[in-house]
Amino acid sequence: MSGFQPKTIYVDVDDVVSRTTETYPDVVAQEFGKTVSFEDLTGFDLKLGFQLTDNEFQYFFDLVHQSDFLMGFEPVEGAVQTLRAWADMGHVIDIVTGRPTWVQDATLAWLERHDVPFRGFIMVDKYNRPGSDMSLAISKEELSMMAYDLAVEDSPDMALFLARDMGVPTALIHKPWNRECAIHDNLVRCASWNEIHPMVKERVLEEHK
Repeated sequence: MSGFQPKTIYVDVDDVVSRTTETYPDVVAQEFGKTVSFEDLTGFDLKLGFQLTDNEFQYFFDLVHQSDFLMGFEPVEGAVQTLRAWADMGHVIDIVTGRPTWVQDATLAWLERHDVPFRGFIMVDKYNRPGSDMSLAISKEELSMMAYDLAVEDSPDMALFLARDMGVPTALIHKPWNRECAIHDNLVRCASWNEIHPMVKERVLEEHK
């Protein structure tokens, strides 16, 4: 296409590229004997969702962020194939994660194992978690200075931040915890990567009308 302008695309990791939270109910059942289904996780606060005490949640959080555990996640259906297609088209992909900074190496190893294409790997202090190394992560304010043509998120708060505060067209992958996410003109709810893929093509075509 003459005059092709590559898009710069923000892509979250957990529950967007990596099948993360769906593995947690089994962990909670095994470690604490509590039965909570994935569909019951209607809020982003997992401590509340799994009804864990502070000590239980800290144990759980440390457990699910161990390298071996992180490396065991499977990719979300259609995610890697779509990202490869975008990269082959010449689009620029930034992997942007709110994971704690101490799992940087494991996250990069997982992305390499599954051949996920990306230009930049950016750790953002999305959730004000204590203990993150801010020499490895950037703040949301610093993120807001970056320009993206499209974002793919599952967090309702981050999706709204991208759509409303940064003005980025954002694909919100439907999950139980974002059912109540506010509506915004820049926010499109998508059930799967099959619905996200055409969004890039549409944005390219819009500029050539």
